[in-house]
Amino acid sequence: MAKFAPTVPRLGKRVFMITATDAPGTDAERAEHLDAHLEYVEKHCEQYLICGPVRAVGEQKLAGSFFLVAAADENEAEAIVSGDPYFQCGLYGSIDRKEFTASAGKWMGGVIWESADAIRAYANAARPEDNVS
Repeated sequence: MAKFAPTVPRLGKRVFMITATDAPGTDAERAEHLDAHLEYVEKHCEQYLICGPVRAVGEQKLAGSFFLVAAADENEAEAIVSGDPYFQCGLYGSIDRKEFTASAGKWMGGVIWESADAIRAYANAARPEDNVS
């Protein structure tokens, strides 16, 4: 058992972290497609662990968006976000995609490990969910 936080089950799906940065001069696209974007997010809310706009520290102007998507694989994650009107209209100038292991935090309700020894073998290698028996 973890010492300082409850141990919680790992998520049943893989998680993909997508950071999308607005292309220069796309304020009009953001405004024009806002309603459709919000509707799309609502329709797919169960697949987003969290998502929302990002700003540079201390700035009011939006600079992009952040998405944590739960999906069976990268193709499913890509299908989820690529249907979003903000992705379709070319709002984002750059999009960074990475796989993410949801491991700890308040929103998770604890940590996914019981001890350091339980995760040591794959802390820098394989995804922990690949090694669950």
